[in-house]
Amino acid sequence: MNKMIIKSLALGALTLGVGFTTQQVSASASYRTVKTKSYASTTPAYHAKNATKSVYLWNSTLTKKQHNLKNYPKTTWYVQKSVKLTNGKKTGIFYYVKNKSNSASGYVWRNYLTKGKFTATSGKSTTTDPTVATSNNSLTFKYVNADSGATVASTSWVVPSKLLKSGASLSEGTSMKSALKDITSVLSAATADTPSGYYITDTTYPDVVTSKVGETLTFHVLPLLSQN
Repeated sequence: MNKMIIKSLALGALTLGVGFTTQQVSASASYRTVKTKSYASTTPAYHAKNATKSVYLWNSTLTKKQHNLKNYPKTTWYVQKSVKLTNGKKTGIFYYVKNKSNSASGYVWRNYLTKGKFTATSGKSTTTDPTVATSNNSLTFKYVNADSGATVASTSWVVPSKLLKSGASLSEGTSMKSALKDITSVLSAATADTPSGYYITDTTYPDVVTSKVGETLTFHVLPLLSQN
């Protein structure tokens, strides 16, 4: 029952234009710790969500890069603690992680990690869904810089069959809301595909609710962490 209520609230937020917000952080100024939660007794395991992108482990004030997760594609990271960091204007939740040998550690934005140990199938689909995006099975996510208007990246999302309602099928022009079990899956996919180093600035997503197979959805983004 609680799960149904949560989904209903999430859908209502999209429909009313309330939408979701993304953690906004920047390394342009020194950060301080607002709140800490220790995981020293359990050290839950995580691995990089996308091991091909440059994602950095930082020092505690987010002013110095320690390691690049791209250089550790098969590494399992163990969370020591969760910290809420702020520079007075922007705030983010970070995990302080270490590898098994303790040779690498640092703070990383939590959305760059996926729960669970790295395995040979990490990040790979276990379904028989098509891998080639067409106008009959996908949506295109276009990420535009909110300040300059320049296109940062575009990705195609092939809709997984496991997300479809029983008996639903896809073709160009099919309403995503009518085909999906949960329309918020579109936003989850768009957030997961956000270009590394950027965050979505939009706070409402009316186009997600009315989206159709084969369409392009535009999301506005800004740099998340300074790469200088």
